Amino acid sequence: MKKVTPIYDAVYYVCDVETTGLSAVFNRITEIAIVKIENGEITDKFQTLINPQQHIPAGITQLTGIRNEDVVNAPTFEEALPYINSFFGQSNERKVFAGHNVMFDYKFVNESFKRAEWNGKEKFDVLCTCKLARRLLKRLKSKSLVNVADHLEINQQSFHRALDDSMTTAKILLKFLDKLYNDYEFEYLEEVLKFQNSKIYTGKMKNPALKKTGKSLKDFPRSPGVYKFYNKNGELIYIGKAKDLRERISSYFRHNSEKNYKLEKILQYVNDIETEITDSELSALILESKLIKKEKPRFNSALKRYRFHPFLKIDVQNKYPKIEKVYEIENDGAYYYGPFSSGLTVNRILKEVNENFKLRKCDFKFLKPAENHSTCMYFEMGKCNAPCNFTQSFNDYRDEVENVHSYITSANCYSIESVYEKLMNKLAEEMEFEKAAYIRDRLNDVKRVMSYQKVITSAINDKKIIIKLDSGSKRELFFIHNGKLMQTFTIQKDDDVSQINVLDYLSETTEYLFFSLSKFIKHRFSPGELDEIKVISNWLAQNKERNSVLEIKDDTTRDDILKFIGER
Repeated sequence: MKKVTPIYDAVYYVCDVETTGLSAVFNRITEIAIVKIENGEITDKFQTLINPQQHIPAGITQLTGIRNEDVVNAPTFEEALPYINSFFGQSNERKVFAGHNVMFDYKFVNESFKRAEWNGKEKFDVLCTCKLARRLLKRLKSKSLVNVADHLEINQQSFHRALDDSMTTAKILLKFLDKLYNDYEFEYLEEVLKFQNSKIYTGKMKNPALKKTGKSLKDFPRSPGVYKFYNKNGELIYIGKAKDLRERISSYFRHNSEKNYKLEKILQYVNDIETEITDSELSALILESKLIKKEKPRFNSALKRYRFHPFLKIDVQNKYPKIEKVYEIENDGAYYYGPFSSGLTVNRILKEVNENFKLRKCDFKFLKPAENHSTCMYFEMGKCNAPCNFTQSFNDYRDEVENVHSYITSANCYSIESVYEKLMNKLAEEMEFEKAAYIRDRLNDVKRVMSYQKVITSAINDKKIIIKLDSGSKRELFFIHNGKLMQTFTIQKDDDVSQINVLDYLSETTEYLFFSLSKFIKHRFSPGELDEIKVISNWLAQNKERNSVLEIKDDTTRDDILKFIGER
């Protein structure tokens, strides 16, 4: 069987070139920029002007701003080649050359490699964001980089400079990959590469699979909700969720070639489709999760549903805990912090903790200290105090665990937040603005998690929040305690808050809302509750700017809650 590559295991090199003209054979590159994407995140970038060794026409200068005098002292492509090749890396990872109208850039780079007779040229798969836009943004008139970026609300400082264009394209690609992974259930790079070249169903001829159902795409509402596929015997074979039911169901039937194998099998059996409308995408996610557990449709078990964002984990249920990065939370009594929207934040916090604290780093899952244990290199380097042979006592080790917990969660003078704040300001003062921006993004991620996202993991046993979501004239409220969804309400935004039954809920659950946090007894999650936590946490991580959250504290009053609920 041919080896396949999960979407986020591939490394994407998003490239843009500026040139002296349109011919890859007769014209030359004047600027090249490459943005590297790993694990679904932008991790590096490369940019340089190139001396094309030929005249740059005035029209090109007017378009790009690159003048002949700008490139006279720039390296030739041959001189820049070792740096470009080094940026591509020498590992065996699956590499994808990506761009908007990518073949223009790919041909120029390929021809430049040929002219340089470079033996170390990399082998790439090629992926075009413009082709993806034609299939994913069907109703968008123009699929130009400017229009697609504007449609996806991606800001760009300028166009027709290589680094700006490649950064914008990289952000577009990340949004498209997330959509293909979460909404289209594509798991592998091979599916994405085929999808970019798939024929587009135009509606002139109804797709045969849709024709079997006796329905038209116009029959489905443009609302969030859950859809159900049935076979000819009335058996429920698949359940899915959508923020736009018509758009999501259309995606199954719009493209009539190169579908992934699993979807082809589903469509082979579909004979009827039913929908259930919800008030929000989050409600649809929660309903989908519950229905799948209850009905157990045969095709749902074969499809991976969500790309979870990373957590930090300290396995405090063990005597000598370690800290690590994980993508799943379990019912194991460990501390989980997250979900973070960026794995880069988690990696940096891990590095900070390992450098500044002396938690063990050995591979043992369960440490069993003994006096005759020899110390490892981490002890010799001063990175661990060797609890393995009682050089460090059990109580001292647990104190260090609590120090790490405080470092991650608190906002005092020695916490990850304050450390990042000071570092960001120091870099800004030293005019290191790119490095300062990187730390700023890490700081914002930490602040988001520490403010409310962490409250929906099993590590936080003393938190209560309310999520408020607006959809049209409706407002949906989610009351969450210790990660568990306690109650939901849907109200009309124009209603007088004092008249709605939320008041009765607040009165009846005073203990839930206002008891002393220190008295809370840790809750052990059932598998169903744990899955619900994963659904909510993943949604919050991906929709952090599109929701409002109120954390209930000791001094929160019922009037504070009513004000939050009624705010426009």
